[in-house]
Amino acid sequence: MSERLEDIILNRKKKLDEIKQAGLDPYPSSTDRTNTNQQALEDFDNLTGKKITLVGRIRSWRDMGKIIFAHIEDGTGKIQVLIKSEDIGADNFKFVLKHLDIGDFVEFTGTLFKTKTDEKTLQATSYNLLAKSLRPLPSEHFGLSDEETRLRKRYLDILMDEGAKEIFIKKNKFWSSMRDFLVKEGFLEMEMPVLEAVPGGAEAEPFITHHNALGRDFYLRISLELPLKKMLVAGYEKVFEIGRIFRNEGISTEHLQDYTQMEYYWAYGDFEKLMEFSERMYQYIIKETFGTLKITSGGKEVDWSGSWERVSYVDIFEKHTKINPLQAAIIQLKEYADKHKITYEPFAQKGRLVDLIFKKAVRTKLTDSKPIFLINQPIELEPLAKRDPKNPKIVQRLQILAYGTELGKGFGELNDPLDQRSRFDEQMKLREAGDSEAQMIDEDYVEAMEYGMPPAAGFGLSERLFAVLMDKSVRETVIFPAMKEISESSKTGKAKETQIAVAVINKGARLEPWQEMNTIAHLNAEFGVHMGKKLLLQDEINTMDGKHIKLNAQHAIMIKTADSNPVLQKLSQEAKGRGLEVSEFIREMIETTDDRKVIAAVKEKNIADVEFLGVLVFGKKKDVEELTKHLQLYE
Repeated sequence: MSERLEDIILNRKKKLDEIKQAGLDPYPSSTDRTNTNQQALEDFDNLTGKKITLVGRIRSWRDMGKIIFAHIEDGTGKIQVLIKSEDIGADNFKFVLKHLDIGDFVEFTGTLFKTKTDEKTLQATSYNLLAKSLRPLPSEHFGLSDEETRLRKRYLDILMDEGAKEIFIKKNKFWSSMRDFLVKEGFLEMEMPVLEAVPGGAEAEPFITHHNALGRDFYLRISLELPLKKMLVAGYEKVFEIGRIFRNEGISTEHLQDYTQMEYYWAYGDFEKLMEFSERMYQYIIKETFGTLKITSGGKEVDWSGSWERVSYVDIFEKHTKINPLQAAIIQLKEYADKHKITYEPFAQKGRLVDLIFKKAVRTKLTDSKPIFLINQPIELEPLAKRDPKNPKIVQRLQILAYGTELGKGFGELNDPLDQRSRFDEQMKLREAGDSEAQMIDEDYVEAMEYGMPPAAGFGLSERLFAVLMDKSVRETVIFPAMKEISESSKTGKAKETQIAVAVINKGARLEPWQEMNTIAHLNAEFGVHMGKKLLLQDEINTMDGKHIKLNAQHAIMIKTADSNPVLQKLSQEAKGRGLEVSEFIREMIETTDDRKVIAAVKEKNIADVEFLGVLVFGKKKDVEELTKHLQLYE
């Protein structure tokens, strides 16, 4: 029978106490390390015969009586250590045997040699404990089999899985090679504020936070765009930022709420130069990160080399839907969406409908063996891009598509302040109609443009590109993605005792239907104030397009009826006597919203004279059911 985790931790704490009692520091602040493990392995011949000191975490431990074979691992590699009683002394050997565990960090001093199996090994002559571990590593006691656990305890996932470790080494190369490319091309890296008075540069729902010192709300930025473009007004010609952005939207394999994005803006760059430049940048980054330009993801190999085809958004949309997006009426787009079960909000206008249909019915079909530039989008899709000089119904926007998804987007930047204000006005109309993702008007940005902004090209990509190239979900390529809160039952491993809430309505009060609904609503509201997040759990369903729908709260509230006021009063008193949570709603509360009048009226009555319209009882299921089992369900 395997040892319980609690017992292992208790045993290791006991060892820790014994180490301290022996006068040793189990967490010293320095080490006498002379070489890394990788250096010891690679420079083995030159180091053989010399006394060296290596450090690392114990990853394996084989007790063979008078000798111990162990492997220690630092950040550079793993090496075997031989510990012999005759080399370190009998007392020290007993101490090591009794007090060291897999997972501990240890310093070993000794000389290198090769075993009979030709394994390079350090024969220890002394040791020093660097950090005592109190919990066993997963391979020793429990696994990290499910994705939720791996993502919550990513430090263990990386420690135990070389593949997970490699993801973030490659990710570092991905961003550093991008930065190197841009700097070599003359771009200046900037740092723009994360807190913004007006969120702009994208169609997304922002997070809101409060600035105590300034006494005002701010938004976490949803894009890097507008502040960087102000730098073009300021006189810089080439600027970029690699930074975090935040979008309060759904989670999917390609979407996170908190992620890294790169955007660059290039004064006097035009739409054609933008495509050529971005093509070169992608090829440089991919070759530097992966060593090849042929990358397989989702079972599809894409060759990123050479020149990429330019594909018209209008043409490809019409090819797959038989609808011309420039000429289509809203009713036509809605009919198509309804027929193909593409959901849209009631307030959706032409731009939103075209975008949804494209993502659902067109984009997934674009899975060629090479990436493409998708261009010539309808103007309704992009409020920040310059109109095409040959056709004012389309804009200078490009999307880089591969593997059936978007992996980057760029514009010929709009620099006409009057046109920009007009498009912001259209976006604000969409917001007023209920579209929370439509862009807000940024008066400060428009004012900056009015001072004069040079013609420019701009481009952005997110870490979705890296995730797709790695053939992973974007959550797997983030160290600590945001996760749902762990329930108490998950933390303890014990199922929480089922609890329910029952609201009871006084049918004897002969309430109007609206009064009954009002009573139920007030009981629910009061219950929520009392219990809130402590007891109510709510999951959500994620849709294909990354949106989410909230499920019913657990525990749901059952509604029953009582035939008289005395029955409700008795229920209330008995529930309180059992220590259950009780919310009450009385006649005075439905007759006025003035709390002072309610208090004054009730003060003049005995409890028997107060008319209860409804009572809600919450607690352990068996107790609540026993109290309310004689009551009828509400009809």
